[in-house]
Order: sequence, then C-alpha cells, then structure tokens
Amino acid sequence: MKTDDLIRRSIYIITEYYKNNLTPFFESVSDDILWLGPAERQQIQGKEALIQTWAKEKHSLTFTIYNITALCVSPHARVKEVLLHYDICTHYPSGNTDLHDQQLHYTWREKRVKTSAGWERRPEIVMLHISNLWKYDRRDTIYPVHAESLALLPARPDHYIIAKASDQSTHRIAADHILYIETVKRSAKLQIHMRGETLTINGTLPELEKKYPGFFLRIHASYMINPDYVREIRRFCVTLSDGTQLPIPEKKYTQIKKSLTF
Repeated sequence: MKTDDLIRRSIYIITEYYKNNLTPFFESVSDDILWLGPAERQQIQGKEALIQTWAKEKHSLTFTIYNITALCVSPHARVKEVLLHYDICTHYPSGNTDLHDQQLHYTWREKRVKTSAGWERRPEIVMLHISNLWKYDRRDTIYPVHAESLALLPARPDHYIIAKASDQSTHRIAADHILYIETVKRSAKLQIHMRGETLTINGTLPELEKKYPGFFLRIHASYMINPDYVREIRRFCVTLSDGTQLPIPEKKYTQIKKSLTF
C-alpha cells in the first residue's frame, strides 16, 4: 500500500461522500468495517449493516468540504492509518449553514484477494472514525438533519490545489484562500500565504503553474498571486488586500497590468 495512493484515495472517498456519492466509500470498506460516526453513540459494525442504515437515510442537505490536511502513519507493514482534518459546512434547505472543524481517521488493511490473474493484495477500510462529536438527535439516522444552526454562508470554492508540506503532510487547499505563493530562496520549496497562515510545501512555481493553469497569475520569477486579492497596481509593484507589496519586473509591468481588472 503506497502512502500517497492511500492519501489520494482517502481524500477522494470523503469528497465524493459529501457530494452524496457513497459508491467509492462502500466499495472500499471491509465486510467487518467498524464505523464510528460524528454524533454521540453512532456506531455501526459490518458492511451490510452500514449499507442498510444508509438506505434508510432521507435528507435534503448539501455539503461543502474545505481545506484538507492529511497525515499517514504505518503501525504495521500491512496497516496504514490516514488522518484527514478539514472544515465541513452543512447547508440546510432554509439557507442556514452549520460549520464544523472535523477529523476523519481511516484504518486501512491490506487484504489478499484471489482473482483470475492469481492472488493480489488490495487495501480495504477496517475502521472509519469521524471525530469532533456533536449532540445526537434521535430523529436523525446518519446526517444532522435536525442540528441546524444559523451561520454565515461561506463562499463555495471551485478550485483546489493539493500539495505536500515539509513535514510530509498532504494539504488540499481552496485556491480562493490563497493570497500569493513565493519561492523559498535556494531550495525547491514554496511558501503559500493564506489569510492568517503560511504553509511551506515542496515544489517550484513552474510546476505549480503547469499543474493548476489559470488559478494564479505569475507576476515575477519568485511570485504568483491570486488576482482576487489585488488592491492596487502601480509602477512597478502590486499591493494585495492584506497590505503585502510584491515587485513586478519592468518588462512585465504592462502585460501584468492588462491581466488585472478592477
């Protein structure tokens, strides 16, 4: 079981889950899965019981999952623990939104499976624990249909980047949370500057620009910016909404100015 593959799969399962697409989740769980839900006393044992419980669920909720941080440890050669930390917004038909800071813990086990081509090993989830409990309402089956509370409706980001940090954690970051990205001198590392947080990741600006075209604007050999946060442009620098000033080479100034609209 390769760590990066399991992290990508874990992120995919939960993002599809919150789109109300449960197929990747059910396809990945073991027959003896233990599911520990986010509400008090929510516990389901076994794949069949899990499927039957979700079949009873009726709701009109939608969800937005925000910045995901992923960590993986391997307590055994054939077991990996993947921890996801993210923000989840539950959107109610009334227009209200409930925001939770949530953690999700997968226990993956490698299983030996016989196929037409012979024996092979496949990963399966033997435990899934959703922490940060909220009070359980007896009228609910799985989702917090009756836990509605009034909150500010956040923007729903359409674009994300996925990056690995210096501590080997993996981050799924909403592009609209990023102000600018800069090169760390004399290294193949970048600093992602967000509102109130800076994250150092592995990579280069050309790699990021190629992987996520159209997300950001390259204004300098060392800087990419989010155009949505530009407050002012003048010769030869740009000022962002938090007051940060970044240089623009004289030869690129006219082109960059045309690219920015106010």
